[in-house]
Amino acid sequence: MLTDVGSPAAAETAALGSTRFEIRDHTRRISCVVADEALEAASNLPLPSTTMSRQRSFNRFRTLIDVAARLKLSRMPGGFTGPLTILPDDLRHVPDLEGAPQFGTMSWAMRRAS
Repeated sequence: MLTDVGSPAAAETAALGSTRFEIRDHTRRISCVVADEALEAASNLPLPSTTMSRQRSFNRFRTLIDVAARLKLSRMPGGFTGPLTILPDDLRHVPDLEGAPQFGTMSWAMRRAS
């Protein structure tokens, strides 16, 4: 099984804290993790963030996270099986999506609940 070697920090970041999810690539299911640091950056969460605030960030930015995972998967060698680690830079380089929350912003409701 190949590992995500696209970034030297990927394994270290995954060990620190992450949220697991999966994407589908045709008939395959690819295991992915989005680093806590990426969720914090995406929503501009105050540090230290809580598990609940990161989960809300994951839910809010799920479309962006899925697109970032698909883009990163497309750059991996053929036969890549995962896991795929999504870092803050991966989320920053996703083209604008209609209806998706903007990277680095947090809704009023999320700020109030944090």
